[in-house]
Amino acid sequence: MAVTTTPRTGSSTVSGPGRSDHPGTGVVVRPLDLADDAEIAAAHAARVASCRYQRPWAKTWSLREMAVQLRSENSVERLEPYVALVDGHVAGMALLWFPLLDNTQFTWAEVDVDPAWRDRGAGTALAERVAERTAAAGRRTVLVEVNVPDDERENHPHVRFAERHGYSYANTEVRRILDLPLDPARLEALAAGAAALHEGYRVESFVGGLPEELRESYCACWNQLAVDAPTGEIDFEEEALSPQTYAEELGRLEQQGRTMLHTVAIAPGGEVVAYNDLVVSADDPDEVMQWGTLVRREHRGHRLGMAVKVRGLQELARFAPQARRIQTCNAEQNAHMVGVNLELGFRKVEVLLSYQRHLDD
Repeated sequence: MAVTTTPRTGSSTVSGPGRSDHPGTGVVVRPLDLADDAEIAAAHAARVASCRYQRPWAKTWSLREMAVQLRSENSVERLEPYVALVDGHVAGMALLWFPLLDNTQFTWAEVDVDPAWRDRGAGTALAERVAERTAAAGRRTVLVEVNVPDDERENHPHVRFAERHGYSYANTEVRRILDLPLDPARLEALAAGAAALHEGYRVESFVGGLPEELRESYCACWNQLAVDAPTGEIDFEEEALSPQTYAEELGRLEQQGRTMLHTVAIAPGGEVVAYNDLVVSADDPDEVMQWGTLVRREHRGHRLGMAVKVRGLQELARFAPQARRIQTCNAEQNAHMVGVNLELGFRKVEVLLSYQRHLDD
């Protein structure tokens, strides 16, 4: 099983309660030992095997990226990692994120079991621990995403697993991949077409962090994504990224060997009103993740979404010419941004079905 979600930022770590045995199954669930490099490596191997099972395009953390994520301090989210042991072997892991500054009624969860160790109770045991810890923290809802082929939205084993454990469908996003490199002349033409509609705006790219003078307006723009992007039955509130927590995330990315490539549209008044973020990993340089794109509502209609995406692709070609693919996800009802992606050449590979479990139900 691979019931997964991608949290918004990095995470600090806090161990939850101790081990829990599941009589008759040979399964033990306990907090991951963060001081044990070998156990982290075993958990990482189980997670990678789960994520990549029948999904050759799956983008996963490297071992370094995961270790930093698990061990780093974070004032935005708390992370509780758990392992499921079957006959003493690390068969799977669960990651449970607790937002600390916004959307504090939720937890975000990921449950992964190595395919070689499935059907022995590890997934169920981890899912139970996720629900128990969420309830113990006074949170009402657990959120997960299920990655499935487009034509198996209703009958895939991961969907049935989520539904058996009390989760209900909430939203659909589509994962798309853009194969690189792209024709520079075509990107120039797309950029020129967009520029004709946003006179007075500047579009700029920055490798690494943004200049100090842009960080506050970038954070304000970024915080809108949770409420502007279609989320179906899930009701998010605006997020609370600040220049301080943004700098904290940049430090964590550096430790992970990741580089953020920001492209922003700057209004005549000097504030960021649109952005596109690409993340390049030194441990997996072929695969680039597009983390987010947003145009503030009052600045739409100027092709700024296309402008920041094209400029980002042009900068990526200069900064990371070895990159071969970009992955992105959009709600399928987000017609405008989906249209931009299709115009750029992104192709569909799967859907991400958001599910939620209301514990008071």
